[in-house]
Amino acid sequence: MEITTIIAGFLANKMNLFKAVLKPLSIAALLISVACNIANAQPDQDNKGKDKKSSRDQGSRSYSSGSGRQYDSGSQSPSGRQGNGYGAKGDSSSSSGAQDRRNRNDGSSNPRSDYSSDKYGQSGSSSRKVDQAKDTNTRTSDKGGNIEKKSATDRSIADRSASDRNSSRESTTDRVKTTPPPTLHTKPVANGEERRTASGQLREKVEKKSDGEHTKYVAPTGRVQKEVIQKPNGAKETVQYAPNGKIQKSTVVNRDGARETTSVRYGRGGTERATETIKVDARGREVSKTVIVKQPTIIVKNTTIVHNTTIVRNYDRARYGFVYRPVYVVHAPVFVSWYDPFWYGPRGVWIPHPFHYRWGWDDYGWYRGHRHYWNCYDVYPTPAYWMTDWLIAGYVADRYAASISAEQAREDARLAHEDAERAREAAQRAREDAEIAEAHAAQSEAEARAAKAEALAARLQAQEGRAKSGDQPNANATPIDPATKEVLRVQIETAVAEKKAYAEEVSKGGNPVPPDVSKCLREPNHIYPVSSPINVISAKDQSPAGTLTEGDLLKLEPGQDALLKDANENTFVTMRVMTSKGDDGEAKAGTLVSVTLKTLQDFDSEFRAKLDLGLAEADKNKDQFKKGSTNAGG
Repeated sequence: MEITTIIAGFLANKMNLFKAVLKPLSIAALLISVACNIANAQPDQDNKGKDKKSSRDQGSRSYSSGSGRQYDSGSQSPSGRQGNGYGAKGDSSSSSGAQDRRNRNDGSSNPRSDYSSDKYGQSGSSSRKVDQAKDTNTRTSDKGGNIEKKSATDRSIADRSASDRNSSRESTTDRVKTTPPPTLHTKPVANGEERRTASGQLREKVEKKSDGEHTKYVAPTGRVQKEVIQKPNGAKETVQYAPNGKIQKSTVVNRDGARETTSVRYGRGGTERATETIKVDARGREVSKTVIVKQPTIIVKNTTIVHNTTIVRNYDRARYGFVYRPVYVVHAPVFVSWYDPFWYGPRGVWIPHPFHYRWGWDDYGWYRGHRHYWNCYDVYPTPAYWMTDWLIAGYVADRYAASISAEQAREDARLAHEDAERAREAAQRAREDAEIAEAHAAQSEAEARAAKAEALAARLQAQEGRAKSGDQPNANATPIDPATKEVLRVQIETAVAEKKAYAEEVSKGGNPVPPDVSKCLREPNHIYPVSSPINVISAKDQSPAGTLTEGDLLKLEPGQDALLKDANENTFVTMRVMTSKGDDGEAKAGTLVSVTLKTLQDFDSEFRAKLDLGLAEADKNKDQFKKGSTNAGG
């Protein structure tokens, strides 16, 4: 018994000793395990953070690029519009996209902007919009009159917001893409082949001609949307068609990658009014622009521009965009008559010889719609005063000539209804789900186009009725006042002097750089006449601010010297709207809006191009000016 007791005590002591040793070892093992888990978990979290950041950055870049897409036209997507015209408030990327859309001519009041920009494709190239969308860093905001750049924090928040929206958009796009296009069956025909759907509807037609292989792409409505011409020399031409069958845009890509894009602009009555061709070299850089105006506006009753006259304008690529290249030489008749000693003394000081001039505008539609926008001088002391009235008239006449009429809008609505019916019939004949879906989409697009055209026709009908009466001015308008008009007159004289100096340098064998908008930006009172309709956003909060149309006047808001120091063509500057015609949806006078320097360069180039035309008209009328007869020009 005693031995048993001794052995039990011995074992108990050993057990207690084992427990005493095991407990700290267990705790140590547990701590080591926890430390290892933490160490292993940290790289995973870092990788997840990197993946999340990478995904966010990619989404932000994707959205920024997407915001630069243009729906100017349907020239890129003949089947319909893309986007809503404005980005979300406070979102740098989408706001940039909103301002980009100002070149699409899709304003809510202008007849071209609300509907026919899809039809006529009168905006700039998509490359311009993508460039503008890239430069969100130059967005400015106006707070208490101070022009400030958005902070990096604001931009990063906007980018994350854009990324979130873009992820949702991409998910929706993926779902849409799950529906495959209709299966096409190829059938040989004379000089080529046809590709038809299962129900026999033509979608593609290939034909070999002397200038290359032509492939036409046909919509479910039966209208040709696009034609691709593969030429023997390796060049490829792509032609985009509007729903009415007229050419919107053509792009020729050469074998070396250089390309030429020509946009066609149509005027009132649906006739071709102008073409704009932009050349891009093999490295993707814009080189030059050429505008051919085939139907200049008539703004003087008996002696000036007539229809069927073709005017060619050439532009060179410069810092802020395309700069107009003057065409005159120093001894050109236009300078001889302008600087006639009858009007200018030896020291270049003008000598007033007041004269009367009867324009004969009363029966023109463009003038009836704008007669209250400015008052012509009763007497013209020098040709520069005459040129001022001529220039303003030219802008508003362009606005009228480039817009569509109520009759045109009704015709567009008829064509759209016709397309909708054709698409409905195509859906009934279709045999595949993909073909049915394609036809239904075409029908919906055509019906929306018809509704928009009908609404536009109704609004234009009312506007044309008011213009015919012409008795009451628009209560919402802010016409050009005498002080603003005087600034514009002085500006015209300065620009003509610059033209003469440029011509003199050329005559001496020099190669001067054509004047660009840089000099204008240093002149606080410089007036920028709007030469094409644009949508603008508020400089204060980037919200939609309305539409500007031809003849509206802008002025650079002071306090932006630091911004302009390192500015580029995509930099947004704050402009004050000086005048407004008061139509529905137009930006009101006094509004501060954001405009890119590239847009201002376009406005300045058009101003200088118009002056060349005005100098030619003044030269034609020089004898009437000297006579000073009340009936001169009548």
